[in-house]
Amino acid sequence: MTTRPEDFEFEALCQTLESAGEHVPEAARHAISAAANALHYLYVTDQLTALREYLRDTDSVAPSSVDPAHVFPDMARAEEWLRKQPLSSWGTLVKVAGKTFAVGKRAEMRLKLVPSFMPQEIDSPEPD
Repeated sequence: MTTRPEDFEFEALCQTLESAGEHVPEAARHAISAAANALHYLYVTDQLTALREYLRDTDSVAPSSVDPAHVFPDMARAEEWLRKQPLSSWGTLVKVAGKTFAVGKRAEMRLKLVPSFMPQEIDSPEPD
């Protein structure tokens, strides 16, 4: 039986990464080391559960259309709204001056707006 990506065992995965790093070119070794460090960071900051939820969600079929939760005429109003949001707002999609943003979470556990897109924008040509 194949293990689902979100069901990995942390220590076994780290050992596998270390072993794999011994048999690859140096550039790949650096990439594996970075991935291992990122995984360790998630472990020590108690975010493995969030990673597992993320991996579980990536297996879900994406909707073909999504409406933004909020539409703002400018970034100032969007930032004003953002300052009042709880951390659980992470992942919310909004439109600011016609562009899509997702509510992201900074390492210091503060929210920020990051450029994103709606599913229907993927195949749409860029406006001039």
